[in-house]
Amino acid sequence: MRKTFLVFAAAALALTACDNSKAELQKQLEQVKLISSEKDSLLKDVMATSQFIADVNTELGKVKDAKAGKPVMGAAGELPNASPAEQRAQMLERIKGLTDRVNEAESRLAASRQRVAAISGDNKALTAQLAQYDSTITAFKSIIENQKAEIASLTSQVSALTGENVALKADKAQLTTEKETLTTEKSALTVERNTVYYVIGTKDELRKKGIIVKKGGLLGIAATDIPATTLNPADFTSVDKTKLTSIALPKADKSYRVLSRQDLSATTQPAKGGYKGAITINNAEQFWAASKFLIIVQN
Repeated sequence: MRKTFLVFAAAALALTACDNSKAELQKQLEQVKLISSEKDSLLKDVMATSQFIADVNTELGKVKDAKAGKPVMGAAGELPNASPAEQRAQMLERIKGLTDRVNEAESRLAASRQRVAAISGDNKALTAQLAQYDSTITAFKSIIENQKAEIASLTSQVSALTGENVALKADKAQLTTEKETLTTEKSALTVERNTVYYVIGTKDELRKKGIIVKKGGLLGIAATDIPATTLNPADFTSVDKTKLTSIALPKADKSYRVLSRQDLSATTQPAKGGYKGAITINNAEQFWAASKFLIIVQN
């Protein structure tokens, strides 16, 4: 009986030891799963942060290309034709987001380190992995600081370029105003230069208006009609000499002569006794060179 009891006791102890081994093994498996999960989570954080830094570096490259005068296609979510101030604000917002992500990753790494230390303090492989992640986070911080310094430099340069651009716009506006003024003055001078005047009437009509006066002779005898010294443009018809090629005469059965100092060789030669029907001008500059006022008198 005693031997039988000892055998059963030994068996019971063996079963208990086996159960304890199984429990310990199960606990170790759970620890391995938890460590693996923590490792995967940290790896995802590091990869996401790496991608974000790559995106920020791409944005910095765009800023440099814009500074160099290269056209840059705006990304989704960016303002089209954003001003330098808006571009700087967008860039600083990205850097802030990157900093927040790195800080969050660092906090999660510290928390994971504590959990892993509690799970398995002597896991050398995991400890080395955590050290590597620590090194990566430190490198990320260094990159962020470098990017902040570069953005500060670019911001200063953009501000200087913005000031120069404002000055250039002011100069352009002034030059545009001066150009418009010169164009207006030139147009006015052209109109004034090309404007000429003519009048047609009998001697009596023209004398009453003071357009022609008698001069010479003795006591009014053999006096000659000549243009008055002062002529009023309001008494004449104004025309553009560059567009006037013919002057119609009012009465077809009457003849007319030119009393003013125009060069009649620049017209079609009149019939005997004077012009009839119309006066055709062949060379405007030559015809109007001596006087801008043409006085036509009915014979």
